[in-house]
Order: sequence, then structure tokens, then C-alpha cells
Amino acid sequence: MARSSNFGIDDARIRSSGVGRTCLLALLMVLVLAGCKQPIYTRLSEAEANDVLLTLIKGGIQADKRAGEEGSFGVWVSDAEIATAIELLRADAQPSEHYSNLGEVFARNGLVSSPTEERIRFIYGMQQELAKTLSQIDGVLVARVHIVVPASDPFVAATKPASASVFLKHRADMNLQLVVPAVKDLVVRSVEGLTAESVAVSLFPARTTITPPAQVPVSRFFGALVASRSVTTLWIIFTIPWLLVAVLIVMLLHSAGLRDVAARWIRRRQGAASEEALAENDSMEVADDGRRAA
Repeated sequence: MARSSNFGIDDARIRSSGVGRTCLLALLMVLVLAGCKQPIYTRLSEAEANDVLLTLIKGGIQADKRAGEEGSFGVWVSDAEIATAIELLRADAQPSEHYSNLGEVFARNGLVSSPTEERIRFIYGMQQELAKTLSQIDGVLVARVHIVVPASDPFVAATKPASASVFLKHRADMNLQLVVPAVKDLVVRSVEGLTAESVAVSLFPARTTITPPAQVPVSRFFGALVASRSVTTLWIIFTIPWLLVAVLIVMLLHSAGLRDVAARWIRRRQGAASEEALAENDSMEVADDGRRAA
């Protein structure tokens, strides 16, 4: 009798632990889905990752900066916000472009370069250096510099003058017409043989591609209008408390079932003990009667 009662208690415990594990697993799956994020950029320097993170946070995107391999960093956003994040970074020209410097262009490689190759390297290095400098101007998103320096020919008396073209893509809310003379002066003083008349500066305002707040897609959540991308988060927030309540109810019910099984087992033990005591009393009375009859 006691052995079967122990089996009943063990079965109830197993069922209780199985249901509890199932509920906890469902809760963990909900939490994992809530925090599911994907990398939007990796192998960035810390400064580049900070700039990307700042741009996304200003645009209302929830983003994280995570360390990667070899001192690099990555920026992670949720699956539902990847398209918006890419559009926002593209409009702000993030991450910033890497520009080569003259030291990198003329790095020693053990090979002897021809004069033509050295000249091309020098022009390319100057273009990169000037583009990097111009990209530091407030409001400039992308900077390009193209320099034309005619090759010197000793058999030609009159040489063609050098020229340069500057391309600047800037924010639409910034007026860079005021800095055009300063840009020309910077380029003229950086390249030998240039004059202000031979430098052309072209300004192109960036087109705003981010969806205006008035056009953000909306959906109804229990009758209330909310942003469509927030519906999943609201469902998760709304579901987690109910899952916790369900887990508590299941645990209470199974604990009550365990108490009932334990109470029945105790009653059976008490009944068995009382029956044994009655049997001993009966045997003692029979023995007394036998002695009296003898």
C-alpha cells in the first residue's frame, strides 16, 4: 500500500516538473523572439560604430554596439527595423568612407616604380587627402576631388594648365554656397599650378528618403492606432504577464494535487497502522482466552 502511494507522489512530481519546464520554455522563446537582432554593419572601427549608432538612435532606431574580432565593432538592430535603419544610414552617408593617405599610397613594396606610376600615385594621394579634408566640413556627406595635372613635355613650349573638380554631397538643410570660395582656396593652395578659375565646385543636396512621421504605417491594436512595427512588441509585452500568471496557476494546482496525494498516503498509513494495532489486540485477547481456558 505504501509503495503504490510513493509511486503516485513521484508521478505527480514528474507531471508537475514537465508542465513547469514547458511553460518556462515557452516564456524563454517569447523573450528570445523579443530580442532577436541582426548585424547591419560589422568590422567597423569604434569611431565609425559610434557614428552609426548615434545616427540610428537619433532616427528612433533601437540599436546596439557589440565588439567583434580583432578590435572591430558591429552595430545590431531588430529584424523589423533593418530596412528603416539602412535607409537612414544611406541618407546620412554612414558609415563614413575610408580615404587613403600619401603614406599608404607610397608604401614601400620592394619594387621600382616608373615615373608615370609615381605621378599617378601622387595625384591619387592628393585627391584622397583633399577629399578627406573636405568631408570634415559640417554638413558634407560625401566628398570627391578630381585633379588633372598634364604631363610635362620638354618638346612642347606651352603646357596645359592644371585643373580640379570638387564634388560635395551635403545635407539638404545646410547651405554650402557660402563655403565655396574657401573650398576653392583650399584646393588651389594644395595643388601646384592651380588657380581659382581652374577649380570647379559642384554642390548636390542629399534627398531625404526617410518616411515622414505623418506617413508612418499604422495598425490597430485592441482598437488603438499604433505604428505597425510596434505591434509585435506590444503583443509580446501583453502576452508575457499572462504566461507568468498561467505558470503560477499551473504550479499552484499541481502543488495542491501533491498535497492531496500526500494526505491520502498519510491517511492510508494511519489506517494500516490502526489495522495492525487491532490485529495485535485481537491476537492478544485470543491468547488470554486460551490461557484462561487452560
